[in-house]
Amino acid sequence: MMRPARTVAAIHDLSGVGRCALTVVLPVLSAMGAQVCPVPTAVLSAHTAFSGIAVRDLTDFLPAYLDHWRALGLRFDAVYAGYLGSPAQVEIVSDLLAEQEGALKVLDPVMGDDGRLYSGMAEEMPAKWRSLCAHADVVTPNMTEYALLSGEAYSLAPRTRAQAEKVLRNLLDMGAKSAVVTSLPLEDGLANAYMRREDGQMGVCAFERLDAHYPGTGDLFASVLTGALLRGEGLEDAVGRATDFTRLCVRRSMRFSTPVNYGVDLEPLLPRLWEKGAE
Repeated sequence: MMRPARTVAAIHDLSGVGRCALTVVLPVLSAMGAQVCPVPTAVLSAHTAFSGIAVRDLTDFLPAYLDHWRALGLRFDAVYAGYLGSPAQVEIVSDLLAEQEGALKVLDPVMGDDGRLYSGMAEEMPAKWRSLCAHADVVTPNMTEYALLSGEAYSLAPRTRAQAEKVLRNLLDMGAKSAVVTSLPLEDGLANAYMRREDGQMGVCAFERLDAHYPGTGDLFASVLTGALLRGEGLEDAVGRATDFTRLCVRRSMRFSTPVNYGVDLEPLLPRLWEKGAE
């Protein structure tokens, strides 16, 4: 007998062109058997790698949006937050996380890349995100976001195992129950590394470096991770599944010369995420 679909409140921006944020979150989690209830933080005609885009910030709309959900008495199996465009949005999301007791809380602190905050993002956002991490069951920064959260200098120099463990423990010290750092450079190559507070042991999911950089792959990784955790998979298996599917999508996109700005060519591969979804 099939169980009801798990529900996910997905708090991300929406770009009309370019696979990232909600245009990745919605198909991926749906393919994994979840009902996605989107909370758009901003609407963009295309993601920010395109020039001349039209943008509408939705900070002023979010309180009424979520108040209606509260009036409906909605409860979610998971709350999954990514791009937040302002300190006010962080406060709004913090309230929602506190209200959704018992929900899986996955936080992907989308703030920047290449060692810098995104253009136009408030300087206080790293501090705001640090406070939000106290609500997280899992936090999933990349190396730029880790540097912004921790205050450490951004560096892609290879880490020893002890240095990598310190990176993960620093995130757990912010209050998260588990931490996953994506594309962490280790002495023997790149890896997605993870640690749970309950045992303090680092796990590593190594992968080969590919000569491509597509926007939205962080959203893809965190979405598959969220879907796997909702299915009851452990953190190790969820990280492995997310790593494998992300690399599969990148490889396909390279093979078919998908224009980088349009993101990875994930749609033909979505049926692979349905494994175990009908249980």
